[in-house]
Amino acid sequence: MVNRSPLILPPGAVPTAPTPAPSGPPFDRNFFESVLPSAIQSYCSQVSCTMPLVQVFTADGARHYIRAISGVTDQWVALHTQEELNEQPVQVFIPYATVIRVEIHPDLSPDLRRFGFLTDDSPPAEQITAGEAATPD
Repeated sequence: MVNRSPLILPPGAVPTAPTPAPSGPPFDRNFFESVLPSAIQSYCSQVSCTMPLVQVFTADGARHYIRAISGVTDQWVALHTQEELNEQPVQVFIPYATVIRVEIHPDLSPDLRRFGFLTDDSPPAEQITAGEAATPD
């Protein structure tokens, strides 16, 4: 049997207000405009990567390899993606409510670099498509 009696506080103590529940999905416009780009930059500075692998997972079970964020609205994000079986990049429009997880991984092996997120420190596109690693100066 569980005791459900009210919490008894000392005189003058006021119970704290409960933390409000989030009013929307955890991944929203602000996340894709501000949080994710700064998180990628911070992560890359910590692990010394120039082209991290960024994946977005959606409720339908899809995994999207993100090359860049093309645009945002209040309802959806447009992502420049790379598919595993298709050499051509694809732009997808994803409603925020369907995003269930975002992952950032360090640099990839040369044969997987076409899946990497484009940062300011990324090698030129011709090196990426040729599978060449950027040479440090």
